[in-house]
Amino acid sequence: MAKQCFLDRRKSYGLIVAAFVLAFIMLRYLELIEFPAQNFTALFVFNNNFLGQQKEETPVLYNSTQNETVQWPSMQATALTVDEVQSKINRIKSQTIKGNSKCTSVHNDLYLAWRSSSNQSVDTRADDFNKFNFASSCGALYNDELVKPLPWSQLVSLWEQEYLSSPHVNDSLDIASASTSTIELITPVGINGSLVMGSEVKFKITLFNVRKEPRIQGGDLINVWLVSDAPKASIAADVLDHRNGTYTAITVLPWCGKVKVMAAIAHQREKFRLMFYIQRVFKTTYWFAGNFHSPNASEYTPCLPHPYIPGHAGNDVCNLTAMLGSPYFCGRPIKTEFLNCSDFISTKRLNDFSNLALSETETWLLHTPREKRPFFISNNISITVVPAQASNETVLSFSRLKCNERKLSLSFKDNNSFGFFYLGEWRPLTCDLPKLNSSQLRECLADTKVIFLGDSNSRAQYDILSGLVGCQEKMKRNSGVWHAPLLCESENNSISISYLPHSFPFFGSTGEELPTEHVFSETRFLDSVPADAKYIIHFHHFLHLAPFHLGHMEHRLKLIREALKRLLDRNPHVIFLYQSAHSVYIRQTMNGIFYVELQRRILEGLGDRVMFVFTWPMTIALDNNEVHPHIADKFTKLYMGHICGRAKL
Repeated sequence: MAKQCFLDRRKSYGLIVAAFVLAFIMLRYLELIEFPAQNFTALFVFNNNFLGQQKEETPVLYNSTQNETVQWPSMQATALTVDEVQSKINRIKSQTIKGNSKCTSVHNDLYLAWRSSSNQSVDTRADDFNKFNFASSCGALYNDELVKPLPWSQLVSLWEQEYLSSPHVNDSLDIASASTSTIELITPVGINGSLVMGSEVKFKITLFNVRKEPRIQGGDLINVWLVSDAPKASIAADVLDHRNGTYTAITVLPWCGKVKVMAAIAHQREKFRLMFYIQRVFKTTYWFAGNFHSPNASEYTPCLPHPYIPGHAGNDVCNLTAMLGSPYFCGRPIKTEFLNCSDFISTKRLNDFSNLALSETETWLLHTPREKRPFFISNNISITVVPAQASNETVLSFSRLKCNERKLSLSFKDNNSFGFFYLGEWRPLTCDLPKLNSSQLRECLADTKVIFLGDSNSRAQYDILSGLVGCQEKMKRNSGVWHAPLLCESENNSISISYLPHSFPFFGSTGEELPTEHVFSETRFLDSVPADAKYIIHFHHFLHLAPFHLGHMEHRLKLIREALKRLLDRNPHVIFLYQSAHSVYIRQTMNGIFYVELQRRILEGLGDRVMFVFTWPMTIALDNNEVHPHIADKFTKLYMGHICGRAKL
């Protein structure tokens, strides 16, 4: 009885504390929303930190492996419940077992499903890989460890609090519909619907669901851009979220002619809620197999960039962070007599991730066919843009400020309308971008090492610049080793251009094995740069990190920032470029807008040798839907036009 009274009292105290914390968060939340219109990307950020306060609660989730209940920290100020998680797990169990009765054994023993097929002195990698792929096809991608916060990100982000404060969508008719939503011009126009070149123009977007009911919440991602066919031109708009289902798009009119307005619902609020749910509960939509090999035995184990590995827990996990230079974890091999954590040599991604434990509507939302995106909001708005009075100019003049005279730190302040496409070329409104030929580039890069560290879009930058410079390839790409370091040199000008794949997680092609020596830790590379040489260093992260919890990217960027500060302090000849995430409509990249915000905020304030290469509005303006944008050469011209001819540091 005394024990029961103590438990009741403790529960009461817990409720009081929880109520106090909730009240505090709501006060902060009210502080956050007191302004009626805010930029979407900054909507849930304050104090330069996208993480909020986390207080631990202790609901329970049934553990099908150990046949007991376990405790996990729920998320303050969200609508997530154990019932929601458990009901979705039950649904995927039932669905996959109905489709394949062999999934029964997988769900009955997750511990065994994610472990090697043998602990003997043999090579079981082929069997292990097939076994893990089958487990993932059965939807066995859950365990009680997964719902814990990331070890370096114990708090729940304000973005998560906002989107997860709504219940999951139950009816596809409730989401925003482009066919019922509207966009209207709200800037007063002159005779014949004309506006003067260089003036600001505003539009109001009102969202409705499929039932034609007005939306009452914000948080959808709306893209708006202006286009014309004669001349061929386009510009993106900044979109303000009023958090009531309406949005205001603002941009400028930099050329004359007939202008059409394009608007699209890039991603609905419910998709972001789904993304944050997946990344909080499962941490990822992609899993990897880690290759452990010794002369006596070999096996695969499941791997992720956090320590919550299916079928493994606690000391059963290899922490490979020290080995690789960035967070990466794999299940410990079961062939303990022959293998240990130091025998990790490579990784490759698993194949099938279609059966996540989601509701029926969420599954439909997640797998909306690519060809149905983006969701265009139809309109018949046509604007006639005319020259200013007493002017014959039909396009805005170039800025008097040359781009190589502009402070690179100002690039972090660029908005969606900082430039526009005109006759196939990007024209910044912030400065005059020079056109550089190969001879000028070779002169600019003489006695310089250029390093591109990142993913395949970084490799594209390597290809473009090395082609423009005309250097000789010293390390070439081949079909057998597609994702690997590359090197190109011009001995006459002492130019060296390199590409280095970023550290794990890195997808690779289907079935491709990525050895540890082919990927590079960003922080270790930055710390290895000497103090007395000229370097231009270009980083880019997006596609390979997009499936994972945003806390992973935040942690990675903060480590990069600290290493970059050390480099800038010791080497006065370094220029650092960070290429942002770009706009693309496929579901795997839906968190790109949050990546842009993290990249901008975390890396800002490091001085005038650091540039933010803001590709997001460039890809909106051309309605990009490619993971590898065909306008990658415009990115190259943008940052090289800022660097070449710059006063010596």
